[in-house]
Amino acid sequence: MGAGRLLAYHRRMADDRLQQIEAAIERHLRASGEPVREPFLYERVRDDGIDLPGEEFIAVLMRLETEGHLHMDPAHDEHRDPAPFAPRFWRIIE
Repeated sequence: MGAGRLLAYHRRMADDRLQQIEAAIERHLRASGEPVREPFLYERVRDDGIDLPGEEFIAVLMRLETEGHLHMDPAHDEHRDPAPFAPRFWRIIE
């Protein structure tokens, strides 16, 4: 396989992975019917068998918010979420 084909293959794999992560996030938010706190949403996505670091998960959430698919509500409580998570709730925008 040539270098160009190999690069295209890796890009397709990355795109497929991103689509799996996005679909899992949206599926869990729809199923909950209410906003979900960030670390709990992360654990639900990981329970689907998607292994990803917290930083990558947060980056996907932020991109989905920027694109208008999700909305983030900050939590105003004393609870501290484990790093790299912040006290945020996420909900789907229908």
